[in-house]
Amino acid sequence: MTFEVSRKTVRRLARTLLGPLALVAAFAAVAQQRAAPLAEPSRVEAAERELLNSERIERRFGSYGVDVLSSDARYRVSNLYSVHDEERICRTFAVVVYPSRIDPRFRREHDEIVAGGSIGAVFARNGWIVTKRHLYFGELPATQKVAGLMRTDEGVPLAVHVYVLSVEKDGASFDYATIAEVHHPDYLSSADLPRIYGAPARSSDAQDRLLDEILAETAARMR
Repeated sequence: MTFEVSRKTVRRLARTLLGPLALVAAFAAVAQQRAAPLAEPSRVEAAERELLNSERIERRFGSYGVDVLSSDARYRVSNLYSVHDEERICRTFAVVVYPSRIDPRFRREHDEIVAGGSIGAVFARNGWIVTKRHLYFGELPATQKVAGLMRTDEGVPLAVHVYVLSVEKDGASFDYATIAEVHHPDYLSSADLPRIYGAPARSSDAQDRLLDEILAETAARMR
């Protein structure tokens, strides 16, 4: 419980009970209470939901960008990077499986994503609540192609994170895409993933089939 103490009350108590030196200390306490900064809304908001991968990369490395390496009606492959000494370093190699049907309620966002937008950021900017259902944590060895993008050594183990990205707005919720993210070893390790996200969710037979599909597709796209 918080009590608001007036300056008059502080003076009276200090004079009768504490003496002149305590009066100075009491005023300092009141000033400190009034000067305490309020929490920044953006930080409070971020604490109430999982960070998007784009936000996590930017916070960690100071910059963020996305290059779409290939895209069709079913898959998108992209390089999520940060910039260092004018060089782009891939922090996440991402393979996205789009939904088989694009609902008209998120058609505009989907078109922006197909044009190269960062998936979570596009939905969040347009007022959608973005959540992830984590399906799998594992590792894949860096191929020559991905090692070149990440400026790391071929064969090093790279953490793999597979999840379903869901979006919600105006009482309607959709599973938008299944995403496999392969992370730079200086960004996220396989030990970091359960520490950040907790244990993967139990999946259905249909999700298991989709998981097998996206892992096979990811391994193929890394070559």
